[in-house]
Amino acid sequence: KTQNVSSDYIIKGVENIFDNGDTRNILFSGIILSVIANKYDYLLQNRNQSKKLMSNNLAKLGDYWGKTNQFIIWSTFSGNYRGEQLNYSMNSFIANGIITYGIKFSTMRRRPDLSNKRSFPSGHTSNSFLGATILQNVYGSEVGIPGYILASITGMSRINDNKHYLSDVIFGAAFGVAIGTGFNYLYKEDIMIN
Repeated sequence: KTQNVSSDYIIKGVENIFDNGDTRNILFSGIILSVIANKYDYLLQNRNQSKKLMSNNLAKLGDYWGKTNQFIIWSTFSGNYRGEQLNYSMNSFIANGIITYGIKFSTMRRRPDLSNKRSFPSGHTSNSFLGATILQNVYGSEVGIPGYILASITGMSRINDNKHYLSDVIFGAAFGVAIGTGFNYLYKEDIMIN
């Protein structure tokens, strides 16, 4: 099976986020935790200015992983289900990007460094946690857990680099996991059919 970017696949995957109890719970937990974290956003940012959360090299790793993990993941797919894996991954990353930027342009939250009004949610973080969820669902814990560790480094790097608040990162993480989980139902259906 060849990989296809499909609006039908994307719509079904997004519907799964709201139709399935697990993904709905992930998303709503992210909203609740983000609202709670919002009370501590400025306190954490002020502390981060005096003492950074991580070294510059670790922050760079997080930044690069947040931008490029999907390409690394795509290069690992092989075998009988390569087409289904690419469908799952490509369509979920596209949906994540479209929805994340839709939220960014709707909320227009100013970044901590005042560079623009696209702080909420963290796209690097949602992208990274989506990638980790895909790795978990395709390869299991042996690859998924390191993926989630890299995703966590990405989220922390966004706070460290003064690009996002804690609440941006928390919602981005939950959103990435929800997208990955919602689209995983389609991936499992594809594998069962083929």
